[in-house]
Amino acid sequence: MLVKENPISRSHAAPRPPGNNVNRADKPAKGPRRRILIIGAMVGVLALFFGVRYWVYASAHEDTDDAYVTGYTHQISSRITGTVEQVLVDDNWHVTAGQPLLKLDRRDYEVALERDRASYQQAKAQLLQANAQIPLAEAQLAQTQAQADSSKANSDYLQRTFERNNQLFYQGRGVISKQDLDTSQSQAATNLATYKANLASVRVATENLKVAQAQQQAAAAQAEAALAQVKNSELQLSYCTIVAPVSGRIAQKTVQTGNRVSVGQALMAVVEDNVWIAANFKETQLERIRVGQPVDIKIDALPHYRFKGRVDSLQPGTGSNFALLPPDNATGNFIKIVQRVPVKILFDPESIKAVRDKIVPGLSVVPSVAVTQALIDKPFPDTPENEKPSRQPANQPITQIRDARQTGVMH
Repeated sequence: MLVKENPISRSHAAPRPPGNNVNRADKPAKGPRRRILIIGAMVGVLALFFGVRYWVYASAHEDTDDAYVTGYTHQISSRITGTVEQVLVDDNWHVTAGQPLLKLDRRDYEVALERDRASYQQAKAQLLQANAQIPLAEAQLAQTQAQADSSKANSDYLQRTFERNNQLFYQGRGVISKQDLDTSQSQAATNLATYKANLASVRVATENLKVAQAQQQAAAAQAEAALAQVKNSELQLSYCTIVAPVSGRIAQKTVQTGNRVSVGQALMAVVEDNVWIAANFKETQLERIRVGQPVDIKIDALPHYRFKGRVDSLQPGTGSNFALLPPDNATGNFIKIVQRVPVKILFDPESIKAVRDKIVPGLSVVPSVAVTQALIDKPFPDTPENEKPSRQPANQPITQIRDARQTGVMH
């Protein structure tokens, strides 16, 4: 039987792969696996590096994100009722202590002051009149006293004369007449009555002197009351000009020219230049925090800046202890809650000098207390930069363009 040849040429037949081609398909899978291992090792090394670094940092620092910039805000109000005549400042202006902020209409208080001054002059005149009555009353007392002394001497003499005449008449047997005896007796009785009348006049003059002295004291008291009223009117007039109690910036200005203001009405606020940080640390963080420790400060509003400070003091009680309605843990079920204690942190003036105008109360802060570093023994010194913005003249608002016409004074 004849075998028929395959029509396909041998030259076109597919060559057989070599025997080691079976293992060649596994080699491409080893490359990605090696890269994954290398990347994982690098990630592990980086994680270990940053983890150790964070552990070293955390072991030497105590930080919190429950912290804010704070400062004193002084509400400006009027002490009298009046109409606003001039407003001398505008929003965000920087003012110094004693600088006038606004003026009220003075005319009503000027009239009241003139009336009180006239009353004081009248009281002074009455006092002078009362003072003049005292020497007159003293002279009258001296005159009546002299008359009383004279009448007493005359009465004593006439009484002795009557006694002698009485002896002469009854024992001398006719040495003197009965008429002479009766005359001496009448004269002694008359002068005795005169002496008693003069004594009564002395008592009247004494009482008149007391009345004059009392009138003088009353007039002096009225003069003092009138003078006090004058001073009060002067104070009321001075209250027509409202001045800044401290240096700082103007905020919350609600008053305008022509407004009628009343006593105690809030007109504006002055935010002091001095600011600090109130950081509320957990009670579990307080063990290593000490007064004077340096602090690294980050402010959310200024993320590209880092500031320095120091721990100034710790509040003597947790925040809940000073709350309006403090919790009573002795009632009901108890759930332990970690308490927080406010810690006052002061800025280093040099570290905030460049951006001091932007650090205002209310900003969120992240302070980090370096609990292992040396303490800063002394507080930061008061520098001139603390008294006014670093890049702003004191008589210009923060938003005012340099060399532009000022518009702060409104008539």
